Formats: sequence, C-alpha cells, structure tokens
Amino acid sequence: MTSQVPQSWQLIATWLAEHAPLTASEMRPPASPAAIKAVQRQLPVRLPADLVAWWESCDGFTDGTVYALLPEIHVPLCTARVIEARQSQLDLEAKFGSPTAMTGQAGELSRAFQDAFVPIAEDHCGQLLFVDLRPGPLHGCVSEWDHEQAFLALPIWDSVAAMLTDVAGALQSGTPACLDFARRQRAAGSTADPSAVPIVTPDGELEWSCS
Repeated sequence: MTSQVPQSWQLIATWLAEHAPLTASEMRPPASPAAIKAVQRQLPVRLPADLVAWWESCDGFTDGTVYALLPEIHVPLCTARVIEARQSQLDLEAKFGSPTAMTGQAGELSRAFQDAFVPIAEDHCGQLLFVDLRPGPLHGCVSEWDHEQAFLALPIWDSVAAMLTDVAGALQSGTPACLDFARRQRAAGSTADPSAVPIVTPDGELEWSCS
C-alpha cells in the first residue's frame, strides 16, 4: 500500500491544480527528513511508512488555512503542527488526570487521547483526524478525535494509503468518498451516512457534500 501513496498524491495534486486551484494553492512542499524525524522523536512507536511517504510528498497545508482536503472539512497538518496539536491534546488529558499511555489495540475506542495517536488533519471546530499507532490488525488506521465525544466511532480508513486512494478516486470520478466507512457504520447500526461527494465552488475551493 505504501507504494501507492506517491501515485495517489500526484493524482490528488494534479486534480486540485486543474479543478480547485484555491485549495491547491495551500499545499506545502515535501517535508524535510529533519521535520519527519522531529515528529518521530515524540512517539513511542515508529511512524507507519505510508504516513512518512505522504509527508515526503507534501508537508500538509499552509498553517491556519480553512481550505479543506479531506472529508468532511479536514485540513492536512504540516509536521510542525502535528507536534503542536498532539502535545496540546496530551497536555489537556494531563490537566484532567487522564492516562495517556498506549493501551488497547488500534481501532479500539478510547476516551483519552493516547500518546500513540498522531494527528494529521484538523477541521478548526475541535475535531482531528489521527493515525492510530497502537498494535493490532488496524495499526495505522485513520480515525476522528472529537473534542467533546473523544474517540467513540469506527475508524474511517484502514490506513493513510487507503485514505489517499479513496480521496483520489472520489475526485477523479466525482463519486462519494468514505463509502466503505458508510457501509461499516450501517453494519454497526448507525443511520448516519458519512459518505461525501466532492464539489468545487465558483472561486475554486474543494468542498465535500454530505448526504
């Protein structure tokens, strides 16, 4: 799957440049090896290869931009902001006396933000997308951290590579992203539909239209 990351990212970047230039303008150049190592030094386990490959292709979006890339309104974080956002969450847990040491398996729900969670995108409304580095079959899955509900939902994608493949496919075909997540949600008894169709505003901003 890791080998798919550069190709998926190139498809995304090319599509944005052609169809959503306002969003494309916020893409940062590739992260330096030093920047990626700085993130790694903060973590109890190794970064997954597909996340490293993504950062080697693009170091997130311009800090502070509201132009989103990932459904529904998530903006990719640069590596420096990854460190800041992660530490902010850990500090908040410590303030309330919540344990943050890695526990459980990847994909298992957690009421505390654990030190094995790596934020990769934010929506500026208190939610983060994070990569779950706990052990288990879903090691490296991508889930959403809710500032009010914590991590109490199913993982959205099995990996960063799967996330980028899904987004690239949705952009190129104009069909919904997160269809597999929606299927798993329905199987778990949820009536919500998290799938989202890409649209572009007249000024060239990518948006995701949810059902």
